[in-house]
Amino acid sequence: MSKIIGYLKSLDNELVAYILIIFTISIWTYFSNYANPPYPFWDENYHVASAQKYIDGIMFMEPHPPLGKMIIALGELIVNPNSGLDLTQLHSTDYIRNFPTGYSFAGVRLMPVLFAMFSSVIFFLILKEIAKNNHIAFLFTSLFLFSNAYIVHSRAAMLDSIQMFFIFVSIYLFIKYLEQDFIKKYLYIGISIGLAVAVKLNGLILILLFLPLLYMDKINTKTDIKGFLKEVIIKGGLMVAPIVIIFLSVFWLHFAIGKKMGFRPYFASKEYKEILQKGETANIFNFPIMLRDNIKYMKIYNKNVPKFNPCKKGENGSFCLSWPFGNKSINYRWLKKDGKVSYLYLQINPIIWLLGLIGIFFSFSLIISKWVFGLEIKDKRLYFLTIIFSFMYISYMIVMYNIPRVMYLYHYFIPLFFSLFLFFIIFNYIFKEEIKKRNRLFYTATILLVLEIIYTYNFFSPLTYYKPLNSYEFMMRSWFDFWHLTPIN
Repeated sequence: MSKIIGYLKSLDNELVAYILIIFTISIWTYFSNYANPPYPFWDENYHVASAQKYIDGIMFMEPHPPLGKMIIALGELIVNPNSGLDLTQLHSTDYIRNFPTGYSFAGVRLMPVLFAMFSSVIFFLILKEIAKNNHIAFLFTSLFLFSNAYIVHSRAAMLDSIQMFFIFVSIYLFIKYLEQDFIKKYLYIGISIGLAVAVKLNGLILILLFLPLLYMDKINTKTDIKGFLKEVIIKGGLMVAPIVIIFLSVFWLHFAIGKKMGFRPYFASKEYKEILQKGETANIFNFPIMLRDNIKYMKIYNKNVPKFNPCKKGENGSFCLSWPFGNKSINYRWLKKDGKVSYLYLQINPIIWLLGLIGIFFSFSLIISKWVFGLEIKDKRLYFLTIIFSFMYISYMIVMYNIPRVMYLYHYFIPLFFSLFLFFIIFNYIFKEEIKKRNRLFYTATILLVLEIIYTYNFFSPLTYYKPLNSYEFMMRSWFDFWHLTPIN
């Protein structure tokens, strides 16, 4: 506690003020009226049923690691808005269609929203570490605060905002400790990566951060080959060990909670069923059997997920290489009333996603110019960060390209933020002198860009917050055919 108090005292007033402003704005854009609509949408039908099973100690299996759904269940326990309702029907299905009358989503949506709000602060701290400038970091936190598609997804009982918080923490620690040579940084980053992976497996992309960390340490220490190999083993072990430990611990907790057999056995073996009958799911010696059966279920589930089929009527999936352009928006929910329709759409803020594309283009251009034409680099630190996030972006997209199952626009959230970090890095690289000199014209132009982000967010906000639109108002927001924004007539 004393260390925390000491750290808080060390923060400058300007930084604290910006953090408070950012968190206040996040209350407006993320938290405000988050329980609306009072109906499920997209994967909430799955995750709410899973959360209730945790609360009531029912055994079940899922295609994702358990941590995210446990955290969703925690929100329901904290708020407890449905204490007077009979929720046993959530035990008898993995996809609840008909919720009890009066069911409130204020509990199950609480933690995803809170994680998104705290992510806004971590996002700001990442930008601050990149720019070493509070003002520029604050202005470009708008890239997170006013991101329509991400807001929609974060205001639901879904996993992505929970995972993204841990991803942001990993990236923040990585940038903060990149040029510092102390061995515990691998442990700290490994813990945050482990938490991200325990929510969704695609968080494993962060393991690539080990390479630049090791590269910088090698430059600093200049050890011989034998010493270098020893460092690789020790530091690699420090990063990988917490990932494995957290992953296994979360699964153990998942098994320990699920003491009662549910409505179906999933892929529980005879041994697993006997463990359930004896009430010994928390016994560590039974862990390998239960983990084996769960992994078997996860493999078979993912194998049976349909492939992307652009010719299929009502196909909500899209090709990964089209995601940077916002293809394809998804109509999560709609309600027609009094000649208008309230929409809940996974719809991008096009200004933000355009800046991400600009970041990718100029980052690749800078790297190619250096490698091919020998361009002189004026800021080696920012250039190194450009290489790192470009590598992370490409690696993630290559993995997505080679996954045969149907994937959706929200699977682009992780590389989207990589691209926005790239934009911010390139922005600071190009305008380094203007930022240093506090050029008024430069800051005026930057503020105008932020205002454009906010204006565009507001323009598309009816699709974000389930506000009614007539057909003309809706079509005004359908800028491109590949967005697939379709009005309800």
